[in-house]
Amino acid sequence: MGRRRPAGETDLLTAARERTTALGLGLLRFYVGPRFDYVHPYLSPRRFEGDEAGARTPAEILQIPRYAAALDDPALRTVILTVYASMDYGAGPDDLNLLRPWGDEEQAVETTQIEALCELLYTRWGDSGKTVILANHEADEKLMESLDYDDDPQQAIATLVAWTNARHEAIARVRERHPDATLRLLHAFEIAAVHLHIRKDQFRYRKSARPGGYNALEDILPKIQCDLVSYSSYESVNSPYRTQAVDTPPQEIETRLAQDLDHIRDRAQSSVSAFGRALFRDRFVMIGELGLARDRFEALQTGGVIPRLEAAVSAARKWGCPYITVWQAFDAPRKGGEPWGYGAFDRAGEQPVLQPGAWMCNSIADCLSRQVGP
Repeated sequence: MGRRRPAGETDLLTAARERTTALGLGLLRFYVGPRFDYVHPYLSPRRFEGDEAGARTPAEILQIPRYAAALDDPALRTVILTVYASMDYGAGPDDLNLLRPWGDEEQAVETTQIEALCELLYTRWGDSGKTVILANHEADEKLMESLDYDDDPQQAIATLVAWTNARHEAIARVRERHPDATLRLLHAFEIAAVHLHIRKDQFRYRKSARPGGYNALEDILPKIQCDLVSYSSYESVNSPYRTQAVDTPPQEIETRLAQDLDHIRDRAQSSVSAFGRALFRDRFVMIGELGLARDRFEALQTGGVIPRLEAAVSAARKWGCPYITVWQAFDAPRKGGEPWGYGAFDRAGEQPVLQPGAWMCNSIADCLSRQVGP
């Protein structure tokens, strides 16, 4: 949702929650971890300044009023928490380091902090009837980061497998202790690469359409357990993976996304828990991220952001995705040559006006509000 608050807003998380519910939407996804606090910049030494003393673990952070307000808000039926346990490696609290071999200390930290978070959710919101999904962010990005760190694919894969299973087991244990709660607590494992693989290119690892290499779908997912799979859908929605040619007809997105959701489902057959299958049957793949940068897509001859968003949302709904998350609420700061302008709102909190599509809406926010309901 961006990492800096728009002008005039108290904090970014509150602003995103209020804008989301004002549109009639019932789902919000946000990060719960020590790297940023939705008030100060990423890894700012002032993050969590003025908040409850010692608020660094996920359970402690979620009790800060601006975080807890998302779970208290009756308009939000589903909340996705991108959760990372916290450790202090000498420079202040940070996300648990997944670049190193997994050991007893990491196992204990992950298990203890995730169980504490789950117990808090049941104690405070167990009778809320909400769905809360605990997720990671794009395992493929973490896998690529790990490969760049020590160039050891088997260690990187083993660490991510152990970490994911530790999370799932902690969530499942606490869930079993609260059989009468109306809160529905789920564990999602997020991937980003379906056909692309991470390969070494000279001195760095990169995503490539060439054969060979690694990705989370093939090398991690079959070895873990989860309740559903989260797909960060850029590979399907933003451009064909082989050509990376973005100026293609928006209608092609529907075919690509449906085929890729089928492929993910087939690969995940052995990974989804009995709890997840009981809830979702064979539609256990959600869209964890769906976004189109205005600076890359809006001026294309084949149509801008809105027709592509319409095609992707329509395809995901027809397929039966249980949840769809559009990334992001507010534009993040520009970074070098990276695509920019994913937000439903810009940095000033305004809705950028876009070329209309079939739904006759001219902004992302307007399009999303028109899709509320079945």
